[in-house]
Amino acid sequence: MPTCITPTTLAALLLFAPGATGHDLWLIPPDGATNKSLSVRAVSGSKFPKGDHAPDPAKFARRLIVNPDGDKSPLAAAGTDDTAGLLRFDTPSPGVYAIAVETSPKMIELGAAAFNDYLISDGLPHIFLLRSKEGTLDKPAKERYSKSPKAFLRVGSGGKGDPTKPVGLLLEIVPLKDPFAVKPGDALKVRVLFRGEPLAAANLGWDHPGSDGDQPAGTARTNGNGEALIPVAHTGLMTIRLTHMTRPKTAEYEWDSFWTTLTFRIPE
Repeated sequence: MPTCITPTTLAALLLFAPGATGHDLWLIPPDGATNKSLSVRAVSGSKFPKGDHAPDPAKFARRLIVNPDGDKSPLAAAGTDDTAGLLRFDTPSPGVYAIAVETSPKMIELGAAAFNDYLISDGLPHIFLLRSKEGTLDKPAKERYSKSPKAFLRVGSGGKGDPTKPVGLLLEIVPLKDPFAVKPGDALKVRVLFRGEPLAAANLGWDHPGSDGDQPAGTARTNGNGEALIPVAHTGLMTIRLTHMTRPKTAEYEWDSFWTTLTFRIPE
């Protein structure tokens, strides 16, 4: 008999859910960038910022960089190393650069238990509860997924560049203030946009290198305006991540998931 989960039981499960366990895609900006030709590492894994394989950046459906003056230009694929894809670009002037990619959608089929665990761990209670109400928690799931990571890089001192402006990704985390101006002990307010509109009740996770295991350091849900406060605990590399899922229920797949990350360095 299919398992029936009440909203109260679901809330208890989510309270103790460990956090995201899937493979995120991060764009890791270089540290202390001053050169005019730089590389960003595209890393796929579950323990930030370590990768377990090297994605091929030439296969990304979209690669772009937003220069400090607001102009967009292509981001060059530059091969791979042991655990990362390489993306190369020029930085002709000081300021803030936004680097972003989008992957082509891929298909996956998961067994019932694996899909249910994924929904709980990635903070997708509306999908879990829907399956419970329909009595399909014991059914496998066909899912299409794509990823759209973004990173910020500050080159030199001064200059232009507005990290609070969206770059136009399908799913995007947008800071509402300059992340290079925050310090440990501050909170960074962000807004989540899905297809250009604020996304409410989205489960954001954040992390720093060196966190225990493959779980985020913390999580927060967006409000009705798609906004959330992310606490900043350390200087150095930081990421914010999110998975969002919809149900197109096509002949090929039932679920459509969208993954995004935002990575930057808190100044020393």
